[in-house]
Amino acid sequence: MRTTLVLQVSLLLSALATVHASDGFPAFTWDHVPLYAHLGIGDGLEPDQYNFLADHFNLITFTGGRVTHGSVEPKIAAAARAIKKRNPKAKVLFYWASDMPKGQWKFSNDIYPGEYINFVKGKRKRRYFDVTRQDVRDWWSDVAAQAVHEYSCDGIFVDGATAGRPNGPWSRDLGQEKAAVMDKGVFAMLKDAKEKMGSDKLIIFNPLHGHDEKHIPLGEQYLPVTDGAMVDDFDRAADIRQQIKEYMANTIEVMRKAAQDGKIIIFKAWPGFTWWSDKEMMKKPHDEVYRLAKERITFPLACFLVGAGPNCYFCYTWGWLGEYGTFDWYPEFDRPLGPPKGEAIRKGWTYQREFAHASVSVDLKKKTAKIDLR
Repeated sequence: MRTTLVLQVSLLLSALATVHASDGFPAFTWDHVPLYAHLGIGDGLEPDQYNFLADHFNLITFTGGRVTHGSVEPKIAAAARAIKKRNPKAKVLFYWASDMPKGQWKFSNDIYPGEYINFVKGKRKRRYFDVTRQDVRDWWSDVAAQAVHEYSCDGIFVDGATAGRPNGPWSRDLGQEKAAVMDKGVFAMLKDAKEKMGSDKLIIFNPLHGHDEKHIPLGEQYLPVTDGAMVDDFDRAADIRQQIKEYMANTIEVMRKAAQDGKIIIFKAWPGFTWWSDKEMMKKPHDEVYRLAKERITFPLACFLVGAGPNCYFCYTWGWLGEYGTFDWYPEFDRPLGPPKGEAIRKGWTYQREFAHASVSVDLKKKTAKIDLR
């Protein structure tokens, strides 16, 4: 009887694994730190850059970046095909903002129906998609479907998905009532996009954040209608602003819980500086910036590891262009990791977690960490 039960459980786990694969999730392994790449395609990449991405990442998002001529859509299509030719297991996402137009998306923006919602107050000027309109939602979801069926992508990365949240940008600019109606439009739009793309195609949104007495939970309400999210704010621009331990702890917990619920979570980590927070740093030679990033990787990587579950990915750069660290590599990524032996043990503001080939510890109060790779 016991043998039969074990066999049944084994078959069930195998079936669940198969479902995840057929659902379009990227191939996930704990062999090494699971990694994600997110970069602007610009006017295209060099062959060795495509090789690097295909060799090291099973999940990649291409955005616009610095496009000097033409439109970005065909360039993302070419990039997706180049990656898949080199790595058939890779999943490539098409960056597709749901809140406002991006200039490089010429083909898509040219067929936008109607007019944008314009907001002007002093120096703040914004154009928003009017997602209360069915024709706008149809247009947006049609572009998402086009990214999959014509551009060879495996889904969309939806930036600005939480714009309609209470006290979010739409609320601040357009009022709470208008924002609430627009937020409902986003939910309908995501549902339409999924149906048009196909159930095995991915929708990953941004952002998902933790909370404390200054921050409300951000993004969790969008998880049920998507395949996952990016945590983009963990310790971002730490050289000029310090996040409190409560916020970091809750962000780790948000990631852990979402992963337990079967979602893909991208943990966007930063080396203390970003392309916008330290302009002087960006003027320094790349090797000097990279050296500092290497010195600072332990804390964000350890924070990721103590909370990560299956289908969680680590992304470590100081910006969204390839030149901001996408094509840099770190010794920690070459060392074997192996699956976790259990959940992290938390005592106060410290965490300890064991992996098959690593021991990880974090102290959020002191903002220190240690990773022993065996």
